[in-house]
Amino acid sequence: MKKIFIAILTLGVLSVFSAFSKEKKPVEPFDRGIGMSRSVFIPKGTVGAGVSFSYNNYSIGNSTDDAGYAMLFSLFQDIHGNMMSFGVAPYASYFIADNLSVGVRFDYDRSSLGLGNANISLGDAMSFTLNNFHYFKQSYTGSVTLRNYMPIADSRRFALFTEVRATGGYAQSETYKLDEGDKFGTYQDIYQFELGLVPGITAFVTNEVAVEVSIGLLGFNYQKVEQVTNQVERSEMENSGANFKINLFSIGFGMSFYIPTGAHRVKKADRKPAEVQL
Repeated sequence: MKKIFIAILTLGVLSVFSAFSKEKKPVEPFDRGIGMSRSVFIPKGTVGAGVSFSYNNYSIGNSTDDAGYAMLFSLFQDIHGNMMSFGVAPYASYFIADNLSVGVRFDYDRSSLGLGNANISLGDAMSFTLNNFHYFKQSYTGSVTLRNYMPIADSRRFALFTEVRATGGYAQSETYKLDEGDKFGTYQDIYQFELGLVPGITAFVTNEVAVEVSIGLLGFNYQKVEQVTNQVERSEMENSGANFKINLFSIGFGMSFYIPTGAHRVKKADRKPAEVQL
C-alpha cells in the first residue's frame, strides 16, 4: 500500500513539473495604434495656410428691466456698459512627414470694457459705485507649432489633431477712470511666454479647403508685468504656472488651405479636342 501511495505522489509531482515545463506561447503586447495609423490624411510636402478668428460684443443694461442680470449677478445692480473682444490669427505650415507639420502663427487680440455705471453691494455696510470706468488691452504673439493628425477611422475627410505651441509675445493694457475731465488709471506692459497643448478636429469641405475647431487644454506659462499708476507709481510683477483645464475663451474657429506638391498634386486630365463630324 505504501508503494502504491508513493507511486501516485510521484506521478502527481511529475505531472505538475511537466505542466510548468511546457513552452508558453509568446504574448504580443497590446497596442491601441495611436499615432501609428497607416492612413495618409495630409501627405508629406503639403503647404498649408489659413486664418482663425473670433469676435464678441456685449451690451449690458440696455433693457428697462434686466431681470436676467439681476438673477445671475445679484451683487451687481444698475449695470450699464459695453464689452468687446476681437482676435485674428494667420498661420502657415509645411508637412515634413505624412500627417505631421511644422509651422508659424501670429495672433492679434484686442479687448475693451466700458462701464458707464455699476453698483456693487457686498452687504448693508459695504457697497460702492463705479462709473466712467474703462479697460483696454491688445496683445501681439508669435508661435512655432508642431501638429500631428490622426484620421478618424482611416478617413481622408475627418481627423483629430494635437498641436504643440511655443508662444512668446507682448501686450499693453490700460485701466482708467474719468473724473471731471481728468484721467486716473494704470498702464501695463506685459511680456509673456507659454508652452501649450491645443487639440482639435478638422474636416475637409473640398480637396484642398478644411475647417477646424481647436481649444486650449494644457499650458505652462510665464508672465512679467511692468505697470505705472497715475504716471507716478511704478511696480513689477512676475508669475508662472501650469494649467490643465478647458479654457472656453480659447476656442478657435478657422479655415485652412492645403496645397499638395510634387506627385501628390491633383492634375487635371488632358482634354482632347472635340471631333468635328461633317
